[in-house]
Amino acid sequence: MSTAPATLAQTAPPAAELRSTLGHLVCVVGAHGGAGTTRAAVALARDATRDACLIDADLSGGDAHALLELPERPGDVGLAAVSEVAAAVFAHGARRTAFGWLFDVSPRPELAWLIRDGAVRDLGRVAMRRAALVVVDAGRPTGPSFEAVLDADVVVLLGHADRGDAIDLAERRLIRSGVDERRVLACATAPTVVERALGLLRRDLTVIDVERDDRLALLVEGRLAAIGPRDRA
Repeated sequence: MSTAPATLAQTAPPAAELRSTLGHLVCVVGAHGGAGTTRAAVALARDATRDACLIDADLSGGDAHALLELPERPGDVGLAAVSEVAAAVFAHGARRTAFGWLFDVSPRPELAWLIRDGAVRDLGRVAMRRAALVVVDAGRPTGPSFEAVLDADVVVLLGHADRGDAIDLAERRLIRSGVDERRVLACATAPTVVERALGLLRRDLTVIDVERDDRLALLVEGRLAAIGPRDRA
């Protein structure tokens, strides 16, 4: 006789135990279009020193699977048809990778509007019980993707080195939306020599090349060590 999978509420431990049972959640957001959030999120998961789960929550059409050289999943609607996120949903939708798992929240962007409120947050909680580090690529966070930002231990805010104004504006918006400013890690991405040179002019902004070194992972680990996990009670 088959039994229904346990719901998130049934499997969740008491609030007092959450700090010790949940892994860390890092959310990557862009200050403008094309900021490189997917490449940064993949790099964070790849460079993690522990099992990681990458959640592609870019509802405009994430392409983490392409960067990881994984095939598309035609017909997969992700969380659009899920009424309740449980361990079985993660097990069915997650794909194994070299660093751990990849979960596509919305493989079909045209159906992203069907994702219920709270589903992305619930998915993050489930993933944190499976992986020590959960990295969420939220792209330009709107709608359900913003739940991950509010729940994150660290929010990595990315923008091109020559778009410091956009980074500053996005950081202020995050803080006004309720994100603890201590948990915002603003970084300028500089994949070209010109952008790296421009980035050096702003000494208050960390300039990185996510594809050539692991400094982003080190910065995130340092921030986690400094401020610790959120209180998820």
